[in-house]
Amino acid sequence: MDSDSSAPTTRARFQWAVVLVGAVVVVLLGLMVRHTTGPTAWEEPIVSTARRFPIPFRDYLIALFEPVPFAFASIALAFGAAARGRARLAIPGLGGCLAAVIATELVLKPLFDRTRLVPVGWRHRLIIAGGPMFPSAHVTAAAAFATFAWMIVDKRSRLEPFIVALPLIVGWAVMSRDMHFPADILAGLIVGPTFVYCTVIATRATSRRFDAVVAEREPVGSSY
Repeated sequence: MDSDSSAPTTRARFQWAVVLVGAVVVVLLGLMVRHTTGPTAWEEPIVSTARRFPIPFRDYLIALFEPVPFAFASIALAFGAAARGRARLAIPGLGGCLAAVIATELVLKPLFDRTRLVPVGWRHRLIIAGGPMFPSAHVTAAAAFATFAWMIVDKRSRLEPFIVALPLIVGWAVMSRDMHFPADILAGLIVGPTFVYCTVIATRATSRRFDAVVAEREPVGSSY
Protein backbone atom coordinates (compact mmCIF):
# COMPACT_ATOMS: atom_id res chain seq x y z
CA MET A 1 0.00 0.00 0.00
CA ASP A 2 2.71 2.48 0.97
CA SER A 3 4.73 1.80 -2.17
CA ASP A 4 1.63 2.16 -4.35
CA SER A 5 0.63 5.46 -2.76
CA SER A 6 4.15 6.86 -2.94
CA ALA A 7 4.52 6.17 -6.67
CA PRO A 8 2.27 9.09 -7.83
CA THR A 9 4.01 11.42 -5.38
CA THR A 10 7.45 10.43 -6.65
CA ARG A 11 6.33 10.87 -10.26
CA ALA A 12 4.83 14.29 -9.50
CA ARG A 13 8.03 15.41 -7.79
CA PHE A 14 10.07 14.30 -10.79
CA GLN A 15 7.74 16.11 -13.19
CA TRP A 16 7.89 19.35 -11.21
CA ALA A 17 11.69 19.00 -11.03
CA VAL A 18 11.76 18.82 -14.83
CA VAL A 19 9.61 21.95 -15.00
CA LEU A 20 12.00 23.74 -12.64
CA VAL A 21 15.02 22.72 -14.72
CA GLY A 22 13.28 24.00 -17.85
CA ALA A 23 12.56 27.33 -16.19
CA VAL A 24 16.19 27.65 -15.13
CA VAL A 25 17.37 26.88 -18.68
CA VAL A 26 15.08 29.59 -20.10
CA VAL A 27 16.36 32.15 -17.59
CA LEU A 28 20.00 31.26 -18.28
CA LEU A 29 19.48 31.46 -22.03
CA GLY A 30 17.71 34.77 -21.60
CA LEU A 31 20.55 36.20 -19.56
CA MET A 32 23.06 35.01 -22.18
CA VAL A 33 21.29 36.81 -25.02
CA ARG A 34 19.79 39.76 -23.13
CA HIS A 35 20.11 43.04 -25.06
CA THR A 36 21.99 41.31 -27.90
CA THR A 37 21.27 42.32 -31.50
CA GLY A 38 22.51 39.33 -33.47
CA PRO A 39 23.33 35.63 -33.25
CA THR A 40 25.97 34.56 -30.75
CA ALA A 41 29.00 32.48 -31.74
CA TRP A 42 27.28 29.12 -31.15
CA GLU A 43 24.10 30.26 -32.94
CA GLU A 44 25.72 31.56 -36.13
CA PRO A 45 26.46 28.14 -37.76
CA ILE A 46 22.91 26.95 -37.06
CA VAL A 47 21.37 30.11 -38.49
CA SER A 48 23.59 29.87 -41.60
CA THR A 49 22.50 26.26 -42.15
CA ALA A 50 18.82 27.18 -41.79
CA ARG A 51 19.25 29.94 -44.38
CA ARG A 52 20.82 27.51 -46.85
CA PHE A 53 18.17 24.82 -46.35
CA PRO A 54 14.75 26.46 -45.96
CA ILE A 55 11.73 24.18 -45.72
CA PRO A 56 8.93 24.33 -48.34
CA PHE A 57 5.84 26.41 -47.58
CA ARG A 58 7.54 27.99 -44.57
CA ASP A 59 5.52 31.21 -44.82
CA TYR A 60 2.23 29.30 -44.63
CA LEU A 61 3.50 27.27 -41.69
CA ILE A 62 4.61 30.39 -39.83
CA ALA A 63 1.27 32.06 -40.55
CA LEU A 64 -0.57 29.20 -38.83
CA PHE A 65 0.90 30.31 -35.53
CA GLU A 66 0.13 33.98 -35.82
CA PRO A 67 -2.14 35.09 -32.93
CA VAL A 68 -5.58 34.74 -34.56
CA PRO A 69 -5.05 31.39 -36.38
CA PHE A 70 -3.34 29.98 -33.30
CA ALA A 71 -6.23 31.02 -31.04
CA PHE A 72 -8.79 29.41 -33.36
CA ALA A 73 -6.69 26.24 -33.66
CA SER A 74 -6.36 25.99 -29.89
CA ILE A 75 -10.11 26.46 -29.43
CA ALA A 76 -10.76 23.75 -32.03
CA LEU A 77 -8.38 21.47 -30.13
CA ALA A 78 -10.29 22.16 -26.90
CA PHE A 79 -13.54 21.20 -28.60
CA GLY A 80 -11.82 18.07 -29.85
CA ALA A 81 -10.78 17.19 -26.30
CA ALA A 82 -14.34 17.66 -25.06
CA ALA A 83 -15.69 15.54 -27.90
CA ARG A 84 -13.35 12.71 -26.89
CA GLY A 85 -14.66 12.81 -23.34
CA ARG A 86 -11.75 14.85 -21.99
CA ALA A 87 -13.77 17.84 -20.84
CA ARG A 88 -11.54 18.42 -17.80
CA LEU A 89 -8.56 18.70 -20.14
CA ALA A 90 -10.19 21.06 -22.64
CA ILE A 91 -10.32 24.29 -20.62
CA PRO A 92 -6.92 24.06 -18.85
CA GLY A 93 -5.24 22.94 -22.07
CA LEU A 94 -6.69 25.91 -23.94
CA GLY A 95 -5.79 28.22 -21.07
CA GLY A 96 -2.21 26.92 -21.00
CA CYS A 97 -1.80 27.49 -24.74
CA LEU A 98 -3.04 31.07 -24.59
CA ALA A 99 -1.18 31.86 -21.36
CA ALA A 100 2.12 30.67 -22.84
CA VAL A 101 1.91 33.08 -25.76
CA ILE A 102 0.62 35.98 -23.64
CA ALA A 103 3.44 35.51 -21.11
CA THR A 104 5.98 35.34 -23.94
CA GLU A 105 4.79 38.54 -25.58
CA LEU A 106 4.04 40.64 -22.50
CA VAL A 107 6.58 39.39 -19.95
CA LEU A 108 9.53 37.43 -21.34
CA LYS A 109 10.21 39.42 -24.51
CA PRO A 110 10.25 42.83 -22.78
CA LEU A 111 12.26 41.36 -19.92
CA PHE A 112 15.13 40.00 -22.01
CA ASP A 113 14.79 42.54 -24.84
CA ARG A 114 16.71 40.74 -27.57
CA THR A 115 16.45 42.52 -30.92
CA ARG A 116 17.82 42.16 -34.43
CA LEU A 117 19.76 44.82 -36.36
CA VAL A 118 19.66 44.87 -40.15
CA PRO A 119 21.57 47.12 -42.61
CA VAL A 120 19.43 49.54 -44.60
CA GLY A 121 20.28 51.81 -47.54
CA TRP A 122 23.47 52.28 -49.50
CA ARG A 123 25.27 53.39 -46.34
CA HIS A 124 24.18 50.15 -44.60
CA ARG A 125 22.80 52.02 -41.65
CA LEU A 126 21.74 49.57 -38.92
CA ILE A 127 18.16 49.70 -37.64
CA ILE A 128 16.15 47.43 -35.33
CA ALA A 129 13.97 45.04 -37.33
CA GLY A 130 10.75 43.98 -35.66
CA GLY A 131 10.19 43.69 -31.93
CA PRO A 132 11.88 41.68 -29.17
CA MET A 133 12.82 38.13 -30.18
CA PHE A 134 13.36 36.01 -27.06
CA PRO A 135 11.57 33.61 -26.80
CA SER A 136 10.01 33.00 -30.21
CA ALA A 137 6.24 33.42 -29.89
CA HIS A 138 5.68 31.30 -33.02
CA VAL A 139 7.63 28.39 -31.57
CA THR A 140 6.06 28.86 -28.13
CA ALA A 141 2.62 28.67 -29.76
CA ALA A 142 3.55 25.61 -31.83
CA ALA A 143 5.07 23.83 -28.83
CA ALA A 144 2.07 24.62 -26.61
CA PHE A 145 -0.34 23.46 -29.32
CA ALA A 146 1.66 20.26 -29.84
CA THR A 147 1.70 19.52 -26.11
CA PHE A 148 -2.06 20.02 -25.86
CA ALA A 149 -2.61 17.78 -28.90
CA TRP A 150 -0.26 15.13 -27.51
CA MET A 151 -2.34 14.99 -24.31
CA ILE A 152 -5.51 14.42 -26.34
CA VAL A 153 -4.48 11.79 -28.89
CA ASP A 154 -4.34 8.10 -28.02
CA LYS A 155 -1.07 6.60 -26.90
CA ARG A 156 1.00 5.17 -29.76
CA SER A 157 -1.08 7.16 -32.21
CA ARG A 158 0.38 7.59 -35.68
CA LEU A 159 -0.02 11.32 -35.23
CA GLU A 160 2.47 11.52 -32.36
CA PRO A 161 5.63 11.81 -34.54
CA PHE A 162 4.04 14.67 -36.49
CA ILE A 163 2.93 16.37 -33.27
CA VAL A 164 6.45 16.17 -31.83
CA ALA A 165 8.02 17.41 -35.08
CA LEU A 166 5.65 20.39 -35.50
CA PRO A 167 7.38 22.93 -33.19
CA LEU A 168 10.80 21.85 -34.46
CA ILE A 169 9.73 22.49 -38.06
CA VAL A 170 8.25 25.86 -37.11
CA GLY A 171 11.51 26.73 -35.35
CA TRP A 172 13.53 25.89 -38.45
CA ALA A 173 11.12 27.93 -40.59
CA VAL A 174 11.44 31.10 -38.51
CA MET A 175 15.23 30.73 -38.39
CA SER A 176 15.44 30.38 -42.15
CA ARG A 177 13.44 33.61 -42.45
CA ASP A 178 15.86 35.43 -40.10
CA MET A 179 13.02 36.03 -37.65
CA HIS A 180 14.70 34.26 -34.72
CA PHE A 181 17.93 32.68 -33.53
CA PRO A 182 18.46 29.23 -31.94
CA ALA A 183 18.24 30.44 -28.33
CA ASP A 184 14.85 31.96 -29.11
CA ILE A 185 13.71 28.64 -30.56
CA LEU A 186 14.98 26.58 -27.63
CA ALA A 187 13.28 28.86 -25.12
CA GLY A 188 10.00 28.61 -27.03
CA LEU A 189 10.26 24.82 -27.05
CA ILE A 190 10.44 24.94 -23.25
CA VAL A 191 8.00 27.73 -22.43
CA GLY A 192 5.07 26.40 -24.48
CA PRO A 193 4.90 22.87 -23.03
CA THR A 194 5.68 24.15 -19.52
CA PHE A 195 2.65 26.44 -19.42
CA VAL A 196 0.31 23.79 -20.79
CA TYR A 197 1.62 21.10 -18.45
CA CYS A 198 1.51 23.30 -15.34
CA THR A 199 -2.00 24.53 -16.12
CA VAL A 200 -3.34 21.02 -16.69
CA ILE A 201 -1.63 19.50 -13.65
CA ALA A 202 -2.65 22.36 -11.35
CA THR A 203 -6.26 22.06 -12.53
CA ARG A 204 -6.28 18.32 -11.96
CA ALA A 205 -4.89 18.72 -8.45
CA THR A 206 -7.51 21.37 -7.62
CA SER A 207 -10.26 19.17 -9.03
CA ARG A 208 -9.13 16.19 -6.94
CA ARG A 209 -9.12 18.30 -3.78
CA PHE A 210 -12.58 19.64 -4.58
CA ASP A 211 -13.93 16.12 -5.19
CA ALA A 212 -12.38 14.94 -1.90
CA VAL A 213 -13.99 17.81 0.02
CA VAL A 214 -17.39 17.09 -1.53
CA ALA A 215 -17.05 13.38 -0.72
CA GLU A 216 -16.17 14.15 2.91
CA ARG A 217 -19.19 16.44 3.32
CA GLU A 218 -21.67 13.92 1.93
CA PRO A 219 -23.48 12.24 4.85
CA VAL A 220 -23.05 8.50 5.16
CA GLY A 221 -26.00 6.59 3.74
CA SER A 222 -27.35 9.61 1.90
CA SER A 223 -27.64 7.71 -1.38
CA TYR A 224 -31.03 6.28 -2.21
